[in-house]
Amino acid sequence: MNRIQKSVGVPWQSQRGDGYSDGILAGDPDTSVTGIVTTFTPTFDVLRRAVDSGKNTIICREAPFYSRGERAPVGWRNGPAPAKDLLEKDAIHLAKKEFIEHNKVVIIRLTENWDARTTDGQLQGLARSFDWGHYHTATRNGTDEYDPRNVYFDMPNTTVGRLAEELKDKLKIHAIRVVGDRAAAVSKVALTHGLLLVPDAEQILRQPGVDVMVAGDTVEWEGGPYFQDLVTARMVKGLILLGQEASEEAGCGELATWLKLIVNEVPIEWIPAGEPFWTLSEASR
Repeated sequence: MNRIQKSVGVPWQSQRGDGYSDGILAGDPDTSVTGIVTTFTPTFDVLRRAVDSGKNTIICREAPFYSRGERAPVGWRNGPAPAKDLLEKDAIHLAKKEFIEHNKVVIIRLTENWDARTTDGQLQGLARSFDWGHYHTATRNGTDEYDPRNVYFDMPNTTVGRLAEELKDKLKIHAIRVVGDRAAAVSKVALTHGLLLVPDAEQILRQPGVDVMVAGDTVEWEGGPYFQDLVTARMVKGLILLGQEASEEAGCGELATWLKLIVNEVPIEWIPAGEPFWTLSEASR
């Protein structure tokens, strides 16, 4: 943790005491590190694979359990978040906690401080997974370091449908979702990751000429109608949602690469949590 804090390149945002900030979320800080795994979220599957490979330290974007503590997420803003003690009595919560304690696993969250860097590692990882580096409208100093403010890519002429299929194939995902006419022509794409809120979309779309936005997920009763209206008004051609995990996971691979620059005593591995959903059309094939 000391090495990460000294090397991340931004003033460290310290724990706020809500159980979800960057820092150690589970495990003993005096534990000897046998190996490091980076991942989007430490699912039971990721934990088991890490332990089986002899690695006991997980560095993740999302916490191992199913609440952001006392911070009410967007979906709960019209009412209180579920009580923390209620979730802590949940059967799967208890089973996962027991597994972590029994195997002496340490879980570290690294999100806000990683995202605060001048290089957007999440965007960089996602763009690399698409092999889009040569389409980026402006990289920093001629390198492939991605500025969080520049999310635009000038693409060879394609369509909404072909672009969605290309991203699906490159990420090997199934539950991609699309707003817009699949035959609509596309030449400029705005790429982001994680949750796309309407104010963020509005800010990104101030750049003229954007045909399609590619993001992780959106609040369905807000982002969905917003893009439906944009498409109907012919202001954009569409929205492609990869899914939260799919849009963030490649950046966790970037994190593993970065960690290898500052930690060389133990093995470091990126273990993707995997897309959580499948679709009926895929299942029938």
